[in-house]
Amino acid sequence: MVHSLLKNLRISCRQRNIPIISQETQEVLSNLLYKNKPKVCLEIWSAVWYSTIFIANILKQWDGIIYSMEISYLSYTEWLKNIKQSWLNNIVLYPFDVNKVDIQKLVNKDIEFAFIDWQKDQYANYLMKVWNMVSRDGIIVLDDVIKYRNKLLSLYRYLEKNQIYYKLIKTEPGDGIIVIE
Repeated sequence: MVHSLLKNLRISCRQRNIPIISQETQEVLSNLLYKNKPKVCLEIWSAVWYSTIFIANILKQWDGIIYSMEISYLSYTEWLKNIKQSWLNNIVLYPFDVNKVDIQKLVNKDIEFAFIDWQKDQYANYLMKVWNMVSRDGIIVLDDVIKYRNKLLSLYRYLEKNQIYYKLIKTEPGDGIIVIE
């Protein structure tokens, strides 16, 4: 059920020019999730909720939950349709601008896995907002860090200033992710 929904969403997004995670990034996320088996995940931005559904489908195997934040009303309404079709009940959606809410009040748990894929020039701000919420052995993944490198200067300054070790993983030609463990 979920696999056919994801396949149809990928096709639909390609036709509508809506960006979603690449299949290569999806594979890396899958490996990280299966290796670490996080119970509490946070996602910042999802567009049509492809990545949320993908992550939630894996998490259900060990009773994990994903909290997802999205600001767009159109995305929210599409989410309602797509989540209903997924039959997944381990997704909590917050239709808020992550810059205008206290995420800790919404997700009152240690986050074990965070996936950030929204406004690239805001990555440093998102990282600061979630940093103290992520458990000591948690993982933070930031998408599209090669393709949009010119928009990530504040992120790279923040990582350097705070001496945060990260791995840059090339996921496809011209793009990749940052993984902070």
